[in-house]
Amino acid sequence: MATTNIVITRTTETNGLITSGVVTVVTTSQSGPLGATGPTGPQGATGPTGPTGPTGSQGVTGPTGPTGPTGAASTVTGPTGPTGSASTVTGPTGPTGPTGPTGPTGPTGANSTVTGPTGPTGAASTVTGPTGPTGANSTVTGPTGPTGANSTVTGPTGPTGPTGPTGAASTVEGPTGPTGPSVTGPTGAASTVTGPTGPTGPTGPTGAASTVTGPTGPTGPSVTGPTGAAGSFATTQTVNTQTGTTYTLLTADLGAMVTLSNASAVTVTVGTSLGFSAGQSLDLLSLGAGQVTIAAGGATLTGTPGLKLRTQYSSATLYCIGSNSFVLIGDLSA
Repeated sequence: MATTNIVITRTTETNGLITSGVVTVVTTSQSGPLGATGPTGPQGATGPTGPTGPTGSQGVTGPTGPTGPTGAASTVTGPTGPTGSASTVTGPTGPTGPTGPTGPTGPTGANSTVTGPTGPTGAASTVTGPTGPTGANSTVTGPTGPTGANSTVTGPTGPTGPTGPTGAASTVEGPTGPTGPSVTGPTGAASTVTGPTGPTGPTGPTGAASTVTGPTGPTGPSVTGPTGAAGSFATTQTVNTQTGTTYTLLTADLGAMVTLSNASAVTVTVGTSLGFSAGQSLDLLSLGAGQVTIAAGGATLTGTPGLKLRTQYSSATLYCIGSNSFVLIGDLSA
């Protein structure tokens, strides 16, 4: 057991009370038996966190786990990446699209100043026209040509003269003379000198028109004149602006762009007075909210799937395929 002694050294006393002094506590230790451990007191408050120690070396990477299932496709489009530099390799050319309708025929070029070659002369006519009157005799005598070879054709025998009286029969038979050789003289050379042409006689009257058609001569060569200057796509197309709910196409609309703009439905009529030729056309463009219907006003009009411009900003070409016959080609609906 421990003994505690308290020693007070008085230095000042006021009204019987010690107001200052020194108190000395003297404890004398003496080991007694160890008592039972008292209950653990409540945990004190956590002290402040000490400074972070240095990072340890990285551990060995563990094996890769199996791949998880693919998540649902994102519905949010990520930002577009920057455009790459232009490729220096030209990709293969795609197939050629269908040929569009032929545009309107351009104006006729100026007449060619180059004369094409003359076609071959037709075969000679087999019908002889009437002979004109004989011209006056020439007053110039041409040189005499060389004598021709003896004729090998015997001329006709002249008439037989009357028979003379029969003489007395001879009693002496004379000898027969030898047969002479048959000699044909050489043919003279053809003359190389052409005599002067006599003056032309007056022209005879024209004979009556022949009722016999001569054979057709051969077809002359086909000569294509030089091609005129090419048209330019830089030429501005004529625009006919329409803002009403009805419009009938005019001949002046050939090759033009007819725009149609109205909040209500619009009807465009194709009549029989356009006068378009096959291959000519005009264009139609819807600019308003009202749907545009193309109607036949006597002309024949076809289109697939229908004869309406499908919606605002739809367009179509009215293409002539014959007299008052048209096909509507473009962004159409029934």
